[in-house]
Amino acid sequence: MKHSFVFSPKQILTVAAIVLGCSMQASAQSEAFAYAGTRKESPKTHAAIEEKNAMVLRGCKMNILQDADAALRFLVFIENPAMDKLTLYIKDSNNNTLHREDLQVTSPRFVARYNLENLEDGAYTFEVRNGKDKLERAVDIKTQTLVNRVVLLD
Repeated sequence: MKHSFVFSPKQILTVAAIVLGCSMQASAQSEAFAYAGTRKESPKTHAAIEEKNAMVLRGCKMNILQDADAALRFLVFIENPAMDKLTLYIKDSNNNTLHREDLQVTSPRFVARYNLENLEDGAYTFEVRNGKDKLERAVDIKTQTLVNRVVLLD
């Protein structure tokens, strides 16, 4: 007796979406976003941080600035006067964790750079947690293209 299986287009697309989704999540989580270690914060840099960008959580503050040299590299400043144990997450719009890092609690200030250049367009969130409480800061990545039409006459 011979058995044959017939798959509908809906079943094929469902399987393809599952496989593609799993592979995208696995590749996104393998990226290393922290490309430079922590560094000491200069007084000039700290003064340049706008207070309106500060997020506050039980005495902790988080600021994110774009690196002046590269549009998709970000400086994350965290003030942690109580020196609580903190965890930093970078998440996509589907709440998938792309990067997780337990922050060093050696001083009340943490500064690090994160490279998001390899990410596709979309909404991303920097999240800092101390237990159940969290600070979030959203970053939208959008590609802008410029069309320049030129007429050449022979």
